[in-house]
Amino acid sequence: RETLQQNFESKENVNELTLWFIRHGESKGNVLGRNCPVENDEPLTENGRKQALAVARYFLGNNIKVNKIYTSPLKRSKDTAEIIAKELDSEIIVSESFRERKWGDWRDETWDTIANRLDDMDINERYTFIPPNGESWQQMEKRLFEGLNNVLENSEDGDNVLIITHRGSLRALLTTLDKEVDKCKHKDYSVETGSISSYSLHRETFGDININPTK
Repeated sequence: RETLQQNFESKENVNELTLWFIRHGESKGNVLGRNCPVENDEPLTENGRKQALAVARYFLGNNIKVNKIYTSPLKRSKDTAEIIAKELDSEIIVSESFRERKWGDWRDETWDTIANRLDDMDINERYTFIPPNGESWQQMEKRLFEGLNNVLENSEDGDNVLIITHRGSLRALLTTLDKEVDKCKHKDYSVETGSISSYSLHRETFGDININPTK
């Protein structure tokens, strides 16, 4: 977060920028719920496609011009981006920075199994724990913020940028961006599929966060 603020302040030609974080629409994996493997590449359900369309209509209905759409490379995120981009006539940029956490040897385990293991750890251990051949929450967070800094470097004053990603990625991003929140509250940021969260960067008030303004 601090590096993001420093980079923003160094861009003298940018006084305002809004990042819109979108959790992808419902996928077949989401329907499986806690029995779904932690790494999967399932497409959207019909409901998920409707959620993506509803996101696009939010921006159209509020006359918000979307300049770019960044998306995780996973199918459910890319499908969501394509539906939104078609409605908004926006550019799509696929970024590995915004993919979900890499679980390594645990990739085929269910969410239920992984949650039971992680919930036995305190927050500091959980933050730095690396699954075999995977990445830690801390490493994922670093990757996500590298992606945000790249977005900033390629944005202009007044831009509205959409970032379509995953629940775990959003937990990491939003708890860090919301400076008043401790990481132990990360589950409070488990937004629903198709949800919108905004983060506003202004010269005078860096970092106003608004979770799910459409709800």
